[in-house]
Amino acid sequence: MRPFVSAALCMTIAHGMAATRGKRVPLSQKPTLFSRGAYFAARAREDAARAVKRQLFGDQLSQLQVGGPLAIPKGGRVVVTGATASVGLDVAREVATLGYDVVLCGRDAKKLDTAVALVKRVSRKNVESIQFDLESLTETRRAADTMGAADGLILCAGCWPTTLRYTEDELEAGLQANHLGHFLLATRLCEAGGLTRVVSIASTAHAATRRDRVELDESLWTRRGFDPLEAYAQSKLANVLFARELPKRYDVEAVSAHPGAVDSGLFRDFAGALPPDPFGLLPPTVDASLETLATTAQAFLRGVVDSAPVSVFKKPRAAARDVVVGLAAPGLAGAYLSDGEPTETSPGAADDAAAAALWDWSRSTVDGALAAMDAERARGEWD
Repeated sequence: MRPFVSAALCMTIAHGMAATRGKRVPLSQKPTLFSRGAYFAARAREDAARAVKRQLFGDQLSQLQVGGPLAIPKGGRVVVTGATASVGLDVAREVATLGYDVVLCGRDAKKLDTAVALVKRVSRKNVESIQFDLESLTETRRAADTMGAADGLILCAGCWPTTLRYTEDELEAGLQANHLGHFLLATRLCEAGGLTRVVSIASTAHAATRRDRVELDESLWTRRGFDPLEAYAQSKLANVLFARELPKRYDVEAVSAHPGAVDSGLFRDFAGALPPDPFGLLPPTVDASLETLATTAQAFLRGVVDSAPVSVFKKPRAAARDVVVGLAAPGLAGAYLSDGEPTETSPGAADDAAAAALWDWSRSTVDGALAAMDAERARGEWD
């Protein structure tokens, strides 16, 4: 029997090859492989080149036409999450400088008071604050329902947990703080009406997931060991997909923005310093070539301007200014930005079906968690 099966299998394969011989498969229909290493190498080269351009011509925000059109007219009201420190605080400052009313969001009352005082120094408009924790869907819902209408929303808050931790809503902390809490806040504000543009702070790390997708069936990490790098990358991929799907669900523009490699508090949970390539995707030759590029660029700049050394690492204010481009610049709806400029994403971040699936899962997950929490509170379990 076994020789007969083998012979039949060979005949079937030969018949299939004969049937397809001479037929060419269009390039667009051929499967493609996504190389994370190549993607990060290309983005790193772009970052280095843009660092040179910033030294020569200024950043993208400084190139907006003075007095020209803005995506949100001056005098509008803009909500900024994660606004008590680092990039979020500087985003609030830049938004205020542009002439918008600003609502600072954070979970620490004392830090909020300090941040409000700092932003008021540069503001010509109203500066408000509202305290809530994105790791509590109940608090986030209450804040969204009480903060009033907004014209713009910048989702800066985020974290990078190094250990598996669940919130009071029984959700993985990083995914809730980085995506699900913001999903709830943004959708409630969209439903209130008036929102013109939403900026979702993403990261080039969105391309570092092992399968280039958000693994919705393993969001609680119950079947394998928790991987902080993978978890963070998936939450950043969710940020890009959320911005892609939001305009299809509501009448609002959306932009996702990578602020760059920033010296910020994002790595506060890590015991030691991270290497320059925390995902371990770039070969040594890439690091060497980037170092050569930066050295060559600096040598060129010395002959043109008296410049400080070129670095692809940013200070929080420089990163914030690039994020605010996503709020203010017209014509960027739907873009993924890096250094304030439209940039290529991974294939998984451009997948409309994945974006729709993530949206439906997020809606179901948030609604289910809120319903469970409401029932528990009604029974007095949180008194």
